[in-house]
Amino acid sequence: MTYLFTKQGCGKCDWVKNQVDLDNMSEIKVMQLDSENSEALALLAYYECVALSEKKLPILVSDDQEVITSVGDIKNYLLNHTA
Repeated sequence: MTYLFTKQGCGKCDWVKNQVDLDNMSEIKVMQLDSENSEALALLAYYECVALSEKKLPILVSDDQEVITSVGDIKNYLLNHTA
């Protein structure tokens, strides 16, 4: 599973979500970071990206645990690695 960590009100997060049709990508799970989403926070900690998320969002963690933070690279990954 590939995870896309985003946050409400994040312009870069919204840009990525608007560039790619995530609804038709079953292998991508968008994880909204907020105080009520304990699953997203736990996964962020599991992938050791908590400190990174305080500085930069969105964050994509691929199924092979590659961490990508550039919005252009995230868009390209999503377009090239998913159906």
